[in-house]
Amino acid sequence: MTRLLITLCFLCATTLSITAQTESVQQQIEAYQKAPKFVKEGMPPLPDASRFLPAPTSENDTKFVSDSCMYEWGKAFRGTLRGDTAIADAGYGISYFLKRFSPALNQSLTPETHPQLTQLLVSAMNAGNMSIQKAKKKYARRRPYHHFGEGTPVPQDEYPDDFTSYPSGHAVRAWMAAMTLTAVSPENANDIMRIGYEIGQSRVILGFHYQTDVDAARLAASATFARLCAEKSFHEAIEEARKELTSKR
Repeated sequence: MTRLLITLCFLCATTLSITAQTESVQQQIEAYQKAPKFVKEGMPPLPDASRFLPAPTSENDTKFVSDSCMYEWGKAFRGTLRGDTAIADAGYGISYFLKRFSPALNQSLTPETHPQLTQLLVSAMNAGNMSIQKAKKKYARRRPYHHFGEGTPVPQDEYPDDFTSYPSGHAVRAWMAAMTLTAVSPENANDIMRIGYEIGQSRVILGFHYQTDVDAARLAASATFARLCAEKSFHEAIEEARKELTSKR
């Protein structure tokens, strides 16, 4: 039974990784730079993480010890099944996120089969992404693999001049997706939020983000989700996605 579970986990991670590679990284990044459907002219702005998040811990600060310890924690998973899942979690595309969360909702989610849900998630994730862009530029934190001088399991995503570690873009999108899916399917909240949490931790495992980058991203996403909940159009989109999901059962 143990061998069977290990094999299934490996196949799942491999399949997810292949899905993540169907779109170029640049195409996937650009998809999250588009204005969210729920952001309308004249409405109150989305939360700006640069206005409420504290500055990241300096590498010369004693508090940086915690981030360093979590970096070592993450490295211990590399070369394991959890590490393989972390590599797959480097995917940006909406197709990957839909596949990643599919087990939690007991359905095979794709843009073709669930267009309403897909549009909802993309818009919500775009909103989360928008909320952290000024913070990334303001704090310009270099990534862990720069500081420690060690390569990552995803070398194609490494850049010598990348100073956008804080907050984590992957983590903010994953947390936005998890909270939105929980609103659509509250009966599956535990499994949905677990996956959202795992995707954020995958960034620590790979060495692309410090734990504090991921924690800050979850806070920013939570603030953005709360802000979207004030919009009638957001609630309407959630209801449409819920109806779509129910009709596929």
